[in-house]
Amino acid sequence: MLQVRRRTIKKSKYFEPGPINSFIIFSGVILMNVDSAKTSPPVWFWVISVLALLWYLVDMSAFFLRVLMTDDVIKTMPEQQQQFLQNIPLWVNIVFAGEVFGGTLGSIALLLRKKWALPLFVVSILGVLSQTLYLWFLTDHVSAQGTSAVVMPLMALLIVAGIIVFTKSAISKGWLR
Repeated sequence: MLQVRRRTIKKSKYFEPGPINSFIIFSGVILMNVDSAKTSPPVWFWVISVLALLWYLVDMSAFFLRVLMTDDVIKTMPEQQQQFLQNIPLWVNIVFAGEVFGGTLGSIALLLRKKWALPLFVVSILGVLSQTLYLWFLTDHVSAQGTSAVVMPLMALLIVAGIIVFTKSAISKGWLR
């Protein structure tokens, strides 16, 4: 016989009871805690979280490729790209680092189901916005690179904004602690 029974669990050194817990009981055996089932994220939560981490790991590789690029490698590029890479201000690399590391750590926090993922993703989107404003308004990068200089930053903004909305939703549903 399947029944849902509410009962209070006593405090022990291993368990701190919250509000009254609900259990699904079958023939006297506790099958699952209904309250924890409500806060367990679905499979698609994990899929999105892993995809977010993969996105940021690719972004992290782009960051290290850019900041560790040697002069010999830069000299093999077209003249306009050489000038662009040699004239990137330090602050742009710093916000790029904030974007990449904030997003990577935020993705790891999602996988660990921690609420502190949200402020890390906010740092990430601020980094994307700063870089985008620099590329679009303080350089001639758009004219040199064409549509990719517009599409890639827009795509990054949309992805990070989507991850922020996803994270807020996960917090409101109790999936993140």
